[in-house]
Amino acid sequence: MMVPKRLRGLVILMSLFLSLGEQLLAEPAEKKTKEEKMAEKEKKSEEKNADNYEKVKDFSLNKYKTDPEFRDGVDGHFDEIMRAHSTEAFTMNVNRKSYLAVVNEDTWRRHIALYDNLMVQDHINRIGQRLVPPDSEKLYAFRVVPDATPMARTLSTGTIYVSTGLISMLDSEAQLAYVLAHEMAHVHLDHWKEKSMMEMGIGEYNLSQEKKAARIGMIGAIAGGALGAGIGQSINAGLYGAVGGALAGFAVGSLMNRQAKYVEWDKVQEDQADELAFKAVLNTSYDVREVPKLYLVLNKAAAKDARMQLGFIGQRKRLKQRIEKAEDLINNAMKAEIELKAKNGFVSSSAEHRNLMAELKRDNGILAFYSDMFEMARSNLSDAVAIRDNDAAAHYFYAKTLKLIGRTDEDMRMAKESLFKATKADSRRQNYGSHLHLALMMAREKGMDPKQVASEMDVYVTDYARWNAERRATNAYPPNLDSIYEYITLYGGDPTWKPKVPDLREFDSYRSIADLTAPFPAESETVITNTSFTPPQPGPTDASKNKVTNPVPGVKAVKGVLQPKKK
Repeated sequence: MMVPKRLRGLVILMSLFLSLGEQLLAEPAEKKTKEEKMAEKEKKSEEKNADNYEKVKDFSLNKYKTDPEFRDGVDGHFDEIMRAHSTEAFTMNVNRKSYLAVVNEDTWRRHIALYDNLMVQDHINRIGQRLVPPDSEKLYAFRVVPDATPMARTLSTGTIYVSTGLISMLDSEAQLAYVLAHEMAHVHLDHWKEKSMMEMGIGEYNLSQEKKAARIGMIGAIAGGALGAGIGQSINAGLYGAVGGALAGFAVGSLMNRQAKYVEWDKVQEDQADELAFKAVLNTSYDVREVPKLYLVLNKAAAKDARMQLGFIGQRKRLKQRIEKAEDLINNAMKAEIELKAKNGFVSSSAEHRNLMAELKRDNGILAFYSDMFEMARSNLSDAVAIRDNDAAAHYFYAKTLKLIGRTDEDMRMAKESLFKATKADSRRQNYGSHLHLALMMAREKGMDPKQVASEMDVYVTDYARWNAERRATNAYPPNLDSIYEYITLYGGDPTWKPKVPDLREFDSYRSIADLTAPFPAESETVITNTSFTPPQPGPTDASKNKVTNPVPGVKAVKGVLQPKKK
């Protein structure tokens, strides 16, 4: 179908008019670098995203209040999220355990589901609870998970998970407080409920925008037709006016039809959580000036290993924005309050925090070692031995890391030194592999006595066998026995402590109780005598009276057999 010349001219005229309007509103163009253009483009995109977020949020909130069917759908969606999160939390909690794993010549404690160190768990949870706003009606639990990847995650249940990998990277308690406060803020601000509402509302929002655009286009067409007919007083003029009005109407309608198809909920919510976390940290007198340093630490680590940005960091390109935002709060909006708090003294780290970080950094360093996250392993284990120079496991795995990735003679010297320290600090003779690796390093040195090399290897073989025998015996003890060793060494000052063997004679009493409380067989049942059953032995002899004592109240001993007393 051919378009009349006058109509083509009108279309061109409308296009020029719209283009001219955009140019008049735009700022004068200046020559910009590629980086500046990219930054400007990203800024506009983020501003548009934030604007869309607020529009969809306002629309969804209004619909939630006024539309019962929509409200029921949102509530149902959120219920499913909470149900899934409750199941996830239950699974994590009931599967918390640890055991001593053996990998060739290495012995190390393997943690499952949750980091099985109660002192560290309690410490992290106490920090988190102090950060909860006083007016919050929600309840929270702050838990540590064994994962070398820096990760922090929040469930709608109020459960906050933070990984050993993330905690191990932080330089201070104040930085950790900020991370915990950020995750807590997501629950405090109802972000999970907000997500449910907006995910269901965005489709309705886009549909309403389409209808609005169509109405504006139709109004423009009608108005244009009426205007053209009035001026030209002819059918052709009315036609051209109608087409022109329609073009204008649909042009305006297309501008009005801002469909929010790609709203980034996370970015807006992350910014909100950052701001609330900043205030929470300041309110509890933690040093908020540590916040920009936190992001710099994470950025530096991510630059060396991309896996570092898989968890809490998110998009690394946003780190710069988050640093700038924190610095702006420090230097402007909250400067006066920060200076006032600083006079009373900020908290950066405590002695307890530093001491517990030695254990966590050692354990995460071992995780990182086995995950081939070399930079994290070296950094964590170096910090661990700097805090506690008598930790045999930390020295051993620090030496193994240096041996594996070291390139210089200095690296090898430090590895040998740490292996030597591991052999001397290993009072439990658990890190027997240190003797093997020390022997192998010594064997490569000129002038080394072969007998000394053989002696270290002999110790390795003997301690390996001894430890495997001891492991079987310790199966009856708590699975976190390794932590108990550390607690008693730390607070009792006894690195040679061993668990006491329980007095098993009392089990005869329990066996007797079980026998007495067994249900009587029915009259019709045949009683089968267990000829292999050994009657329980009498209780321990009371030497002062030279008679058998009653091990169970209400039961007397007669010729070595326990019988009920006659009433």
